[in-house]
Amino acid sequence: MKIRRYMANNMQEAINKVKIDLGTDAVILNTRKVKRPGLFSFLRAPLIEVLASVEEEENEVRTLADVANPKVEELENKVKNMEGMLDKIYQQMSEMQRNSSNNTNSNAKQEDTTSKIYKVFVDNMKQNDVEDTVIDEILKSLKEQGIDNNSNVNEVFAIFKKELINRLGVSEQIKVDNSKPKVIIFLGPTGVGKTTTLAKIAANFMIKEGKKVGLITADTYRIAAVEQLKTYSEIMGTPITVIYSPKEMKDAIKKNSDAELILIDTPGKSHRNKKHFDEIKEIYRAAEPDETYLLISATTKPKDCKDIINAYSFVDNYKLIFTKVDETSSLGVLLNVRELTGKPLSYVTTGQSVPDDIEIADVESISKKLLGNS
Repeated sequence: MKIRRYMANNMQEAINKVKIDLGTDAVILNTRKVKRPGLFSFLRAPLIEVLASVEEEENEVRTLADVANPKVEELENKVKNMEGMLDKIYQQMSEMQRNSSNNTNSNAKQEDTTSKIYKVFVDNMKQNDVEDTVIDEILKSLKEQGIDNNSNVNEVFAIFKKELINRLGVSEQIKVDNSKPKVIIFLGPTGVGKTTTLAKIAANFMIKEGKKVGLITADTYRIAAVEQLKTYSEIMGTPITVIYSPKEMKDAIKKNSDAELILIDTPGKSHRNKKHFDEIKEIYRAAEPDETYLLISATTKPKDCKDIINAYSFVDNYKLIFTKVDETSSLGVLLNVRELTGKPLSYVTTGQSVPDDIEIADVESISKKLLGNS
């Protein structure tokens, strides 16, 4: 096993160093902020220290030994010394466990041997803003499954990743039924990016799949939102219908009856304003959509997420779209909301570009990031 420590000005720079040195299979064991040296260090942002590792293949070690290069041999010796040091640490830990708990049962001993490795991944999830209650459920599940006493870092990482993938579930995307128009409505708080997301989805279905798409907007409170969607509709060559009250919804849907896909944009009302939010409920009920998508920004605080989810509890079935994923380094909100609602993930947006910056949520990639392996 190769273990390296890296210092960088920021997390992205540190990750780049890890990938260049250890490759894309490397696992980040831990990260922490380190005070810069010097008299005026308090005026500067701290450095980022990253501890990373990667398993060596046996044939790679033999290849290094066959190369007559002093620098390569020196590097190989350092790796061997590091492995020896890790073996000593594990031996010391085992000895301490035997001396301190002679009466511990076999299951407890098995848990202790992996507790240090567990802590690394638990800390990484906490740094990604995964809530403590969610982490507790994950650890409970892993404990029930049992872990091999000889599990190494990569094996434990694989176990954690599998658990997270199972919890995130299978991402679901929009599928068009050619037998009738599919009506889809987008809900979510103000500023979450509903209009832009709707435009991205519309453009992708029109350009990539050749589908006829109709657009309806009920977001008449923001002139900019209507104009924005009108601009997109003109560029894409698809009609847009603007409605000013829930009573107009059914006629607007009939007007687009020749479309294969009808996408409805809604106002971003504050769920704390009961009067305005009641109108959202009326729009939703009038639309009688085939599918509903709730949009939440990946930058939303945990408490606000819970408030939003509670506010939209009048919707029985919906799928989750997370926007502004590019604006945060913490993706814990995706797992937290998924655990809280049990609703399937769908799309994530990664920028403002239409139609490019949208993709199906990649649960494997999300799981790796939550565990600290970018």
